[in-house]
Amino acid sequence: MCTEKIMIIGANNAGLAVAQNLYQSGKNFEITMIDKNKDIGYLGCGTPIFLSQPGRSYQAFFNKDVAEIKQHLTRLYTETTVEKIDFKHKQVLINNSQGQQQLTYDKLVLATGAEQVSLGIAGHELQGIYQIKNLQEGLEVERHLASDDVKDVAIIGGGYIGVEIAEAIRSRGKNVRIFEAKSHMMMSHYDEPFGERVEARLRDVGVQIHLDEEVIAYSGENGAVKQLTTPYDTYETDMVILTMGFLPNTALGREHLDLYTNGAYIVNDKQQTSEPDVYAVGDCATSYSNVLHELVVNFSVSDAMRGAYVAAQNIIGEPISSSGTQRTNAVTVYGLNLFSTGVTVNEAELYGIDYQYVDYEDWQKPTFMPENHRVRLRLVYHAQNRRLIGAQVCSEADQAGVLYLLSLAIQKEVTIDEIKVSDFFFYPHFNQPTNFIIEAARLAK
Repeated sequence: MCTEKIMIIGANNAGLAVAQNLYQSGKNFEITMIDKNKDIGYLGCGTPIFLSQPGRSYQAFFNKDVAEIKQHLTRLYTETTVEKIDFKHKQVLINNSQGQQQLTYDKLVLATGAEQVSLGIAGHELQGIYQIKNLQEGLEVERHLASDDVKDVAIIGGGYIGVEIAEAIRSRGKNVRIFEAKSHMMMSHYDEPFGERVEARLRDVGVQIHLDEEVIAYSGENGAVKQLTTPYDTYETDMVILTMGFLPNTALGREHLDLYTNGAYIVNDKQQTSEPDVYAVGDCATSYSNVLHELVVNFSVSDAMRGAYVAAQNIIGEPISSSGTQRTNAVTVYGLNLFSTGVTVNEAELYGIDYQYVDYEDWQKPTFMPENHRVRLRLVYHAQNRRLIGAQVCSEADQAGVLYLLSLAIQKEVTIDEIKVSDFFFYPHFNQPTNFIIEAARLAK
């Protein structure tokens, strides 16, 4: 029996996870992996930490399993461009320092991620304007930040990536401004009361925040950026970092595979594209929203890893289906932890969902406990069937366990009324006699 040829294009989190799941199955595959970069397995989520700790080696921010995965690959092509995919004949044309080569596959996995797109702002070609998606971009930003000539840094985009980068750069003693075109920070995952708390934390440490203020032009001297302009003013800056404007990187299959509205590959619950022997995972593929009951694109490492597992199991021949997504998110800003899952109130209104919500705030533990923190919670639920459809939590304490619970509750279509009488424990080192989640649910109309 011939060994099945599996080709993976993209050696990022999702692509590596597919390869790892394949060889750990114990079945015999011929696994070929192709990536355009020299180094594979860089964890982009570590970039803010890397930037906040000058002098620390970037080598610490790679997937710990890369060396092991490489040992189980039949072939690994780095610094290699995929020129074309012939889906009919299952052939891939690659190009690298050795020239062009034609490879064949039995099953193909597209893990090409997302790419940051230029917004076409006048002056965007000036030096000192950086994207921050991959390792090389992160290293360029680090080199520039090390210069004493860089005093003022502008961050374009007030999402969670922009917030993390702002904290990292502010810790280096730089003056930081965040420009957000929307009405509050982190609007994609959090409602205004939670965004306001983030804004307050950032302002407390000197970060200047510009809401409802879109950058319309850059200007410079000697080819380097020196100013940016909004409809309201012009600001001096020595450096600009773009943290928004991501789209799925799907150029290779755009002419052959079915695409979502933003260009992502449409996949089924097995991660298969419109071509059954072609799978797509990670930021280049769709997910199924358990709240909206429709396809979405979720730029999330956890979503990518889940999709990689599903794709691998189906390639192995042990079929499973994806459980969908709640678009679960977490971020920490100067000791303030925020967690979100499902839809926000803003999103519920945008999608025309008949919703209700309840806010609740209290101490996490009994007030006699010496170490204690306030917790703010918002639960969003469907006004008719009462299903929980969203939750947001804010606290200086770690509430990750709470988020896991609420994400699963949304996935399993738990109602707000079921939460009211759920079996939660009490122990003063962890919570109050009536858990704040239950207290919030009991306030629901």
